[in-house]
Amino acid sequence: MKNLRNRIYTGKTASVVMAVLFALLATFVHHIELLHPEWKAETGTPAPVSVRLPAQYFRITLLRSEYIYSAQANTGCPDIIARGAVVEPESECGGLLTAYEEGRRPLRPWRLVAVFALYLLVALLLSAYMRRDDMGRARWLRSQVGLFVLLGLLVVGTKAFLLFTPYAFTLLPLATVPMLAAMLLGKRLAFGVTLTTALLASILTHFSPQALFFFLATGLAAARPPTYRRRVLALFKSGLLTAVVALVTSLFITLLLVGTLDIYDDLRAHFAPQTSIWMAALASGVASGLLAILLLPIAAKVVDEVSRGRLLDLQDLDNPLLRRLRERAPSTWEHSRAMANLAEAAAHAIGTNAMLVRVGAYYHDVGKSCHPNFFIENQHDSENPHNALLPKDSAHAIFQHVTEGIRLLRLAGVPEDVIEFAHSHHGTSMLEYFWIKNQQEGNPEHLSEADFRYPGTVPSTKETAILMIVDAAEAAARTIEHPDKTAFEALVQRIVFAKLNQGQFDESGLSLQELRVVIATIVESLVGMYHARIKYPWQQSNGRGADNTARTATQEPPEEPQKAPEETLKAPEESPQTPAEPPKAPEEAPEVPEESPAAPQMTEETPARPSTPPPPAQVPFPPASDAPPVPAAPAPPATATPVTAPAAQATPSPRETPAPIVDTYTGPAPVDPNPGRKTPE
Repeated sequence: MKNLRNRIYTGKTASVVMAVLFALLATFVHHIELLHPEWKAETGTPAPVSVRLPAQYFRITLLRSEYIYSAQANTGCPDIIARGAVVEPESECGGLLTAYEEGRRPLRPWRLVAVFALYLLVALLLSAYMRRDDMGRARWLRSQVGLFVLLGLLVVGTKAFLLFTPYAFTLLPLATVPMLAAMLLGKRLAFGVTLTTALLASILTHFSPQALFFFLATGLAAARPPTYRRRVLALFKSGLLTAVVALVTSLFITLLLVGTLDIYDDLRAHFAPQTSIWMAALASGVASGLLAILLLPIAAKVVDEVSRGRLLDLQDLDNPLLRRLRERAPSTWEHSRAMANLAEAAAHAIGTNAMLVRVGAYYHDVGKSCHPNFFIENQHDSENPHNALLPKDSAHAIFQHVTEGIRLLRLAGVPEDVIEFAHSHHGTSMLEYFWIKNQQEGNPEHLSEADFRYPGTVPSTKETAILMIVDAAEAAARTIEHPDKTAFEALVQRIVFAKLNQGQFDESGLSLQELRVVIATIVESLVGMYHARIKYPWQQSNGRGADNTARTATQEPPEEPQKAPEETLKAPEESPQTPAEPPKAPEEAPEVPEESPAAPQMTEETPARPSTPPPPAQVPFPPASDAPPVPAAPAPPATATPVTAPAAQATPSPRETPAPIVDTYTGPAPVDPNPGRKTPE
């Protein structure tokens, strides 16, 4: 099938190309004021752009009045010459401004190359970090392109802020980028993005160590673990936390470099973001959260994340694909529904996208609706088609549910995030049953293990890895004879460890701690699904007892009520009076009139029909209390249905359910003596 890999991963060449393009853009923006001669600030005329004099042009001492962050140094020159401000030539500030402009103009090639190399190094390191196997969706080409576009906008916006505003750099809402990265690409990548953002801000502010530390602290505060419910509220809370961290960071930077700290004096004299670095720090945190809320829909579209509204639409059980699966492969559909509950609980436990996992569980097996009879859960009593196929053909038929599922989902316009579940729920694992069968037949075509591996990819996100575990665990749990917590725990651990050894989780980003949480959650959910129920009194009685017994209170039941029917069954074989013709088939049994008092009742004492009968069916409701008990009669006449000994009543396991009576009983329907009574379910 064309383009089976539903994601394009970023290669080394693409990483280098993106890094070079980003470095070229950043270098151009970094020197943009030097490329416009009319933007040169001169004394005696209004400044065309804001000029931020670097720290080396001041006489830095421990005196607050001479520190760069003071509103005015002893020289009488502010650290920021605002756009439109006029600097007198005779002032010392005029001399500093003239020296600064002459020192950087004209643009020297070596300076240009040095700045380009710095930006290129930062971009290459970030791209290499994103290409790690455990970075999930950050490895995708479109995710990296989107992130570099966002960083390019950050560089352009920061430069515009520095050139055309007189405000302190602490007002810059650069924490927006780590917020969005944590929300859309994971907190692990958000830490790398935080470091990148801080380095870019430091380069743009003349390699300011204060800017580096400030944006590093605020970015780490913003890169909180992602949440998939109430995202707007989560981003707003993240903005408030970032504001608090920004304020505390700016206070301690000032205290460290200046030596004194007077919050009241700063707020009283400079109660505005444009003059107070502390107020600017508070405002930047709130602005970062609000800006992230505005950019979230656009950023989600860029990284191809399916929206919550679209997931809600896909959960509609009347969806044509789900209806097709439900009608053509009902057992597969029940398996998918059970998986959805297990996977959603596991996703909630580790804080990943639980709604996406539920939708993925619904749709991951839609390919089985094409040929449902090739899968054991849908065969029921029909003949197994694999008995007539070669092992390689059987494996190919099984593999088709992956490729056909992808085809159906793409034809229906299902988002790629959901299609990925169909593509990776088996990973690259081997279909061991048919591989072993092929080996037992001598491997006449000299096939290799690769011919019996699924044509998918290993999970690249935590959500798809969870579904892979749940898919195997839910199916295997149905084979446990005595389900309990110990059995489920051993089963799930065996599945997870086997897939770990196969390398199926290498690219998922799941940590060992998260795997432990997933295992524990799945086990608890399985225990809840296969819970035990207490038997009703009429199920526990050996015949009709409790409220519906036909015996009196003083009557003692026979010690071995099954003995007589057992002997009676053998009697026809030994007695010469037994008719030669075989007993009639169950469907040909003579009908008993409804008014007959000896009509067969739906109890465990009802004689079974001949020829290897199934286990006695459980009764959905007790028999009529006025019906006489069936006596242990001698050998029946030739016209009567032979009697078989009822099987000994065994205590069923908690997962066994009563077989429906309609499949085994063809006589007249029993009459409920209490029509108003509710039948226990």
